[in-house]
Amino acid sequence: MRYEGRVAFVAASIVFLSIGGARSEVVGRYDMGQWVVEANASNGRFEYCASSGKYSRGAAVHFLLTREAAWGMVIENPNWNWVRDSRGDVTYWVDNYRSRASGAKATAPTRLLIPLADSTQLFQEIRAGRVLYFQPRGNKPFSVTLNGTSSALSTLMKCVARYR
Repeated sequence: MRYEGRVAFVAASIVFLSIGGARSEVVGRYDMGQWVVEANASNGRFEYCASSGKYSRGAAVHFLLTREAAWGMVIENPNWNWVRDSRGDVTYWVDNYRSRASGAKATAPTRLLIPLADSTQLFQEIRAGRVLYFQPRGNKPFSVTLNGTSSALSTLMKCVARYR
């Protein structure tokens, strides 16, 4: 990911993770079964779209795409117990595709923020994949199914195009 994309991603992530605060307002919402896509603005200016999928036992995945087309994900796992603001490494992969490594930041004890590779191939893998796997260094592996992800990510892209 380009430096500018990382800066934009971090800025949007801060807004995304302060849901409910005065800094972020939902300006559009699309319900898609298990997934919800929301367009978010700060002070009336579009910032990013987020696609959120909830799973059993409190787990969730949020894909985030900024107006600058930087993207990432937030993973919530109620079994994690991270120190807030700690940083570490995570490996992730879809099905039997190659694994990728990234830095991650714990934004809460059960939540990791992971910038994703600026890769059309990765985007297609997630859209077409069945399972997304995570291996955070120092913790147990975790996986989520990708049911409905193709439609959710397509809507995420349309959301950014509409509000940009």
